[in-house]
Amino acid sequence: MKKITFKFIVFFALSWIFIASSSAGIVEYDLNVTQKTLNITGKNVKAMALNNSIPGPTLRFREGDVARIRFKNSMDVPTSVHWHGLLLPNRQDGVPYVTNPPIEPGETKQFEFPIIQSGTYWFHSHTGLQEQRGVYGSIVITPKEGERVSSDQDKVIVLSDWTDENPNEILRTLKSGNDYYSLKKGTLQSLLGAAKRGALLDVVKRSLIRMPVMDVSDIPYDAFLANGKVETTVPAKSGEKVRLRFINASTATYFYLQFAGGPVQIVAADGKDVQPVNVDRFLMALAETYDLIVTVPKNGSYELRATAQDGSGHTSIFIGSGERILAPNVPRPNLYKMKMSMNSGNKKMKMPLDKIRDKSMEMNSMSTGKERPLAPYKKLRSVIQSTLPKKNPTREVVLTLTGDMERYIWSIDGETLAADNMIKIRHGENVRFVLINNTMMHHPMHLHGHFFRVINGQGEYSPLKHTVDVPPLATQIIEFEANEYNDWFFHCHILYHAKSGMARVVSYVDKELDADLKKIRHKLYKDFWYPTIIGTAQSHMTDGMAIISNSRNIFSTTWQVGWQQVDKTDYDVELAYDRYFNRFFNLFAGVNLTNDYERGMFGIRYLLPFNIGSDLRVDSEGEFRITLAQGLRVTDRFRIFGNVEYDTETKEEWLMGGKYTLSRYIALTGQYHSDFGAGAGLEFRY
Repeated sequence: MKKITFKFIVFFALSWIFIASSSAGIVEYDLNVTQKTLNITGKNVKAMALNNSIPGPTLRFREGDVARIRFKNSMDVPTSVHWHGLLLPNRQDGVPYVTNPPIEPGETKQFEFPIIQSGTYWFHSHTGLQEQRGVYGSIVITPKEGERVSSDQDKVIVLSDWTDENPNEILRTLKSGNDYYSLKKGTLQSLLGAAKRGALLDVVKRSLIRMPVMDVSDIPYDAFLANGKVETTVPAKSGEKVRLRFINASTATYFYLQFAGGPVQIVAADGKDVQPVNVDRFLMALAETYDLIVTVPKNGSYELRATAQDGSGHTSIFIGSGERILAPNVPRPNLYKMKMSMNSGNKKMKMPLDKIRDKSMEMNSMSTGKERPLAPYKKLRSVIQSTLPKKNPTREVVLTLTGDMERYIWSIDGETLAADNMIKIRHGENVRFVLINNTMMHHPMHLHGHFFRVINGQGEYSPLKHTVDVPPLATQIIEFEANEYNDWFFHCHILYHAKSGMARVVSYVDKELDADLKKIRHKLYKDFWYPTIIGTAQSHMTDGMAIISNSRNIFSTTWQVGWQQVDKTDYDVELAYDRYFNRFFNLFAGVNLTNDYERGMFGIRYLLPFNIGSDLRVDSEGEFRITLAQGLRVTDRFRIFGNVEYDTETKEEWLMGGKYTLSRYIALTGQYHSDFGAGAGLEFRY
């Protein structure tokens, strides 16, 4: 009897396993990434496409399926693909040098993993700046039991930003300190602009504490797209409920979403269901997904507008049929005035973490007004309890988001990504990240392979997300159970910030890195060298500098050659190496060549209050020199500048002048020099 019972149990168990496994179907896709010529603005541009489409196709699965995806690289450069937001085996995550080798030209990489979740997700390249050129697509996973909130239609909306310019040249321009992009977008700040907005005192206060100007986006995009188009239509009948699966696949753009037909209902965020909540307008960070339910009003085609956060443009989704009803305009940001949080200007926290946690909800709900709200995190409430296991020990990690807008270096705790600079955690811990943003820009921080709780005042029902916005000068707190192994990427999802260093590897110390990854891990981050040249050709003199630099190292040549009011042409040339520590402090050494001598030199560069640059040096003959320099932007195109120098041997020297920007590379300039008199000419820069 016992034998029969045992055999029956074994038979039943095996049968159940067989039935369960057979019901989990293998869903296969073939993706082929190729180069493609695309014309969105009237200009042919070399882009990248998946299955000849930008964005790539929507991959659809059902919870419990097994995904089998063959990814072929038909380009002449390496590529990669990351399954953004999916919980999967570590070696399927797709990040070059973290979890996988890159996919070489001509190679096909097969990914296979179980689908253990449902919701709206996406995929994209994690190589170079390829995402900007079109390597991204959407993923939709249907729950086993069907959607918690029903709808009459289900549509995917992939938002993106488009530029005709080469992304590599964009990054070089940003790193050169050229403010042409802000000029082109109309966001360049000036004294006249501050006066018009009653913000001169704000500018003075900000410069006193050496804060840089604020901007909400770095790049003047040529178009903003929904499903690859400037405008798209969703046919629908009056009264229908339409689920819109929004994916922000842009590389540097936050969007405000608003529907002309009234409030939208958020029913899911980052693929996870939330208690339905109605909102009029909200800010959607890069790499996030939101499922919205809209009810189609009568008599019209109603616009759901996605407006770029900097106000430079929008893309439209028209829902319904008939006369078009437009959504309200979002006012452009007032970059001269902003609320200051407790972390303003501080490199170290001056408040205990428990008090930061108490204030985090208040800070996270900070906004610039009802018309320009922040992300809707305060309103998001999970449909299930999201508390972490109480039995687990807690590890708290404080991470300060840091950067230098002028040199375009983005970092965490003042350090850029490196193969040996990791956030180390252990399996079985509850991990809490305290994210402190000490910069003047938003940062959408994404953790691979995990969902985390966003501490937003909802207690046990805090929402689960994989990406969180950290506003300027504010703090976000997230926490998650360390229930994985190996290494996972954590980074800002603004593509140009990540490529400039704002990233880390979260490493489980419980397991050693796989041998094949250990061999290539040193290639994780390549700190590229970028050249910059700024010079003048004037009637009385020429001056300028040529620089080649990476994050920490700067090699420069500066020159000043004058021929007016002197007996013979006078020159002063410096060849220097600077070691960059932060935007406030550099050490440098080099040689100084003039008509009269050739000497070695050593010194410091330091940023004084009111953003006055200072240079203090001693040369090989024991002579000291101090230089102070400042520039003020009067209008968006006109800037005045000056510097004064005192040398214990040659005594004082000074100049003052102004320049008027004509284009990206050329400006009119004129100046008066204490030795060479007055003159004018052109400034050129590259």
